[in-house]
Order: sequence, then C-alpha cells, then structure tokens
Amino acid sequence: MAALLERKRVLLLMSLTIFVTLQMMFGLVSGAFFRHINVTIRNTMSQAVTIHCRDKDTNKGYHVLQPNAGYNFSLIPNPILKRSLWYCSFEWTEEDHIFDIYVQKRDKCEHDICSWVITEHGPCRVIDDPKNPKCFPWN
Repeated sequence: MAALLERKRVLLLMSLTIFVTLQMMFGLVSGAFFRHINVTIRNTMSQAVTIHCRDKDTNKGYHVLQPNAGYNFSLIPNPILKRSLWYCSFEWTEEDHIFDIYVQKRDKCEHDICSWVITEHGPCRVIDDPKNPKCFPWN
C-alpha cells in the first residue's frame, strides 16, 4: 500500500514538473500559449467580393465586402503542432478563387494581427509598409 502511495506521489510530482516546464517554454503563465491571431481582410477592388473563411473545424460564414470595406476574425493557432491552416474563398463577377489566408508556419503576424488586402491578381499581406505589401498568387 505504501509503495502505491509513493508511486502516485512521484507521478503527481512528475506531472507538476512537466506542467511548469511547459509554462516556461510556451508562456502559459503570461497567456501567450493560447494567444489569439486577428486576421483582417480589406477589399481593394472596385467591385464587391463575397468571402467565406474556414478551417477544418470552424466556419466563419459568408460576408460581402464592398469596395474598400473590411472583414476581420480571430483564431487560436495550434501552440504545439504549429499546423493551423485557415483558407478563404473569394468570389466576384464571374470569378472565384481560394487562398490559404493563415498558415501558421508561414505567417508571423505583427502584434498578432495578419492584415491582407484583396486584389484581382491575388491577396497581398501588409507587413511593415502598407504601400508595399507582399503579394501572393491565388491557390
């Protein structure tokens, strides 16, 4: 019986040690472990665009963006596997495209904000200079 209690005590101590180590490694104490990323998308075209953003588990629904209008949503990236992927469809007059709007390994968002502008040729990520975004082709 005493040996069983000792094993439980050792298991509890090991679990606590692992938890504290993870806190220090990933920032659990500061709340950074489950940080939110805010994705903003702005339509820079001269016509309305219907967007539909989702990942494998969550559907943000359809939204119509008028010219120069924006849409934003937040997500919680995977803190351990770092494989979060969000994609959006973009539809306008006789065209529709898909783009991976948030790829955790690709997107290092400034202050946890990923800003995008949508053009006819593809989405452009606004990183430092809003006048010089990094543009990507449609998927």
